[in-house]
Amino acid sequence: MADLFKSARSALHDFFQGRRRSTPDPAAAAPATAEPPSASSPLAADIGAALDARDGAQLIELLRPRRGLAAALRELQRDRRLGAFFPEGGLTHATNAIERLEQLDAQTSVNAERFGTMLRELDAPSLLSFALLCHDDQSALDSLGISGDARQTVEFLIRNQLQMSMMAFRQDTSDPSVISKFVELFNSEERLKMLCLLTVADLSAVSADALTPWKAEVLWRLFVDTYNHMTMTYGDEVIDTHESAMSALSANRPHDIAEQELTSFLTGLPRRYLTLFESERIYNHVRLARDITADDVHFFLHRKSDVWELTVVTLDKPYLFSNICGVLSYFGFDILRGNAFTSRGGLIVDVVQFTDRKGCLVRPQLDPLLSDAIAGRVDISAMLREKLQAGATRAAAPTSPVLYFDNDSSPRYTILELVADDAPGLLHRISRVISEHGFAVDLVLISTEGSRAIDVFHLRKGDAKLGEADELALTASFERMLT
Repeated sequence: MADLFKSARSALHDFFQGRRRSTPDPAAAAPATAEPPSASSPLAADIGAALDARDGAQLIELLRPRRGLAAALRELQRDRRLGAFFPEGGLTHATNAIERLEQLDAQTSVNAERFGTMLRELDAPSLLSFALLCHDDQSALDSLGISGDARQTVEFLIRNQLQMSMMAFRQDTSDPSVISKFVELFNSEERLKMLCLLTVADLSAVSADALTPWKAEVLWRLFVDTYNHMTMTYGDEVIDTHESAMSALSANRPHDIAEQELTSFLTGLPRRYLTLFESERIYNHVRLARDITADDVHFFLHRKSDVWELTVVTLDKPYLFSNICGVLSYFGFDILRGNAFTSRGGLIVDVVQFTDRKGCLVRPQLDPLLSDAIAGRVDISAMLREKLQAGATRAAAPTSPVLYFDNDSSPRYTILELVADDAPGLLHRISRVISEHGFAVDLVLISTEGSRAIDVFHLRKGDAKLGEADELALTASFERMLT
């Protein structure tokens, strides 16, 4: 077994270090012709037009992994239009890798579901395609005018494209110190997911069976261990105004945001905040918090592809996160992910991502109800309960919820992990029960797997963790509510 493991690692190392450079590219070997472009698909035509115009921003929008993207890129490769900007020798491998990303949605294996979900969670999946096309050559970033956060992300992926494979197959990832060192590579969860997907696509592009179940499982475990290491202590680590990320934000801030305003906004927020949001979104949050008073509720909606993101900035209020979730559930939106950030000064930044499958998002209806629910002028719990009862159908018997309290991983918080049957309004009801017990929620991590909701809360009682009696009382309340 040891020899087999060593052979697998050596083969993978050889592949990543040289195979892509040494494998001849059939398209590159063909003689150049003066024939006019022959691209026929609309997507190929749009990508070709963006290349001709050197419109990097439009090109990135078009490179989102989806069915037909690899075929369109191959058309442009055959016409020598793609090779004018990206390394010709790596284009066949790059388009194969992009095709593997496309296929994640269509496949039904456990690993395809894992990595497919990860791909759908990305804010900018197009940057994966761009980085694969670049391979190890950054010249396209200049020729196509890519700048800002997009450029920094592509540079990160190009610079570290071998790191995850080398870590997974050449290091003892069961050693916490190894994971701790690997975590230092990332300044955001987005980049961790991107590098994982880049590695999966890169490896599987070699051949249909190159990404064996064993290799996929090793990569997945490395991702999970790294992600857990990043998130487990997020609530404890407060932003240090002297850290490099803070310095970069200050140096590149827009002219309408003063350094003191930026510092005041970030002071006391958990460090995880900096890992989740790119600089432009942070600057927008600063503007939302400007001159905020106790009765103010500032929020905005942002849409990316089919996912909406609601950001609420206000001062601490009872049942705040619960009421936000209640309003979204009232309109029938599906909550995908949520983050609740509380500064030591009482400033709240809540960010919730959701989908509108029914197409019923109407701002003139959402905005006033959201403001009234947060301010306590309406009882959103009663409204939601009445609506759910009116449309109730006979449901299957619920399975028992699973609760796990962790008082060891964090020096400041009790970490509650709750697994239960997913249902409309579930997150609203869970967070409301927590608030009714008088516990503060400083961080929420939300995810779903099939029909099960997996929610993680960083809780405190005043300035202390929850005691055994608190945990028993909370468990009893959840079991009454969920069974």
